[in-house]
Parts: sequence; C-alpha cells; structure tokens
Amino acid sequence: MANWKNSELSSFYRKGDKGAVDVQISGSQMLISYEQFDGSTIWKGEEVSPGHFELTCARKNGRATLHRVPGKDGLIEGYWATGKDQGMWRIQLKEK
Repeated sequence: MANWKNSELSSFYRKGDKGAVDVQISGSQMLISYEQFDGSTIWKGEEVSPGHFELTCARKNGRATLHRVPGKDGLIEGYWATGKDQGMWRIQLKEK
C-alpha cells in the first residue's frame, strides 16, 4: 500500500458562479469558449490520455486541465490557473 503522509490539500469554494459555455471536442482537440465582462475567453487543448485534456488560454496566459468523469455522462471537471488566480471548474455538457 502506498502512503503519502505529508500531502497537501487545496480546497476551492465559490458560491453561485455559473454561466453559459460552448464546449467543442473534435478527435483529440478540445475548445472551451465563454463571454466575460472583459471579452471572449477561449481555452484550447489536446487530449493527453483518454478523457484527460490539457488546455491553454492565450488571452489570460492560462493553463488548465479538464477530465471526463467516468460513469457521469456529460460531466467534465478540472483545474485552471491564470496569473495569480486559480480555481476548479465543472461543466455539465448540454445540447450537442
């Protein structure tokens, strides 16, 4: 059994932050786009292993991961970072 005794947990909580997002997956490519108060935001990336994507956002100098959740059709979630800001995101896919 592996045991990591000095692991570090980071927890993120933000109440009610929801919005519309366009998700496109074509082969191994993923594109996420949405509107914010300061303009359009686009994340682009590739599948690095089945169901696991790494993305970047040129406008915000960002990096992110998104993972398709096994057994939860239409749910992807992961981590993002832009500059000093970071967080978790969960996207429920709707309307193909």
